[in-house]
Amino acid sequence: MKVTLRQIVLAIPALAKLTACNLNLRSAYKLKKSVEELQKEADFFSEERRKVIQKYSHTDKEGAVVLDTAKEEKAVAAMEELLDMEVTPNAAVVEIPITEDITLSVNDIELLAPFVKFTDTEETS
Repeated sequence: MKVTLRQIVLAIPALAKLTACNLNLRSAYKLKKSVEELQKEADFFSEERRKVIQKYSHTDKEGAVVLDTAKEEKAVAAMEELLDMEVTPNAAVVEIPITEDITLSVNDIELLAPFVKFTDTEETS
């Protein structure tokens, strides 16, 4: 699976919602394994984001981090470049039957699309 860091970051709340649902054991296990791999990419994003913020900001007298206005465009460009970075996490697309007792919004389903395939039938393998 090839996705952008943006897709992973945007899907995190929906993934968290899905992982809190009661799923059959097979689906829950596969989802757990997939989320562990996606978390590695999210951790990478967080570390790189911290570096971008550190590079283009300073700390004021009260200890708050303040973005340097003169460097704002460069900071935004660096963040966009980071978010658009393509990654290939070692995560499989998880198939989850729509018969599972879960509640998701349409937005959640859209954000989960690269990582979860909702199927009309029970998985057999």
